[in-house]
Amino acid sequence: MSVDQEELRPPREADLIRVARLARGLSPERAAELAPIRLGGARWRHIERGYEPKKPPKPVRAPDKTLAHMAHVVGVSPERLDEVGRAVAAEILREILRQETESEQAEDQPYADMSDRLERTAWEMPLSVDDRKLIVDMLREAKAQGRSGRSA
Repeated sequence: MSVDQEELRPPREADLIRVARLARGLSPERAAELAPIRLGGARWRHIERGYEPKKPPKPVRAPDKTLAHMAHVVGVSPERLDEVGRAVAAEILREILRQETESEQAEDQPYADMSDRLERTAWEMPLSVDDRKLIVDMLREAKAQGRSGRSA
């Protein structure tokens, strides 16, 4: 059983990933290290190449989740994945980006939620921002200790 040359051509998304990786100056090994999923440099190369170099060569196509994470590492947009016919991977990448944005916003604005009356009162005090943050942090810590049954 022989694999013809057409089957060994990299899929369009593989070319897209390879070019984006090269543009970022990353080796397949380094790019794989940056992915939050289990992915090695050899597997990255197989996906970019479109086949595993066995006898006979075995065609390789990245699973949607893997492709989405690879695209994220090298900066390929969901729209570009859509353009090469990988809509499911594009949707996964959109979710990765959405979660990343939410996480960054939560880290940037830990004092945005002032629903607690004491925290809100402390925040409105005529003090420096650093002092207000310190007071709010102390209130939150005391509240957390109270929930766990410890006394302050």
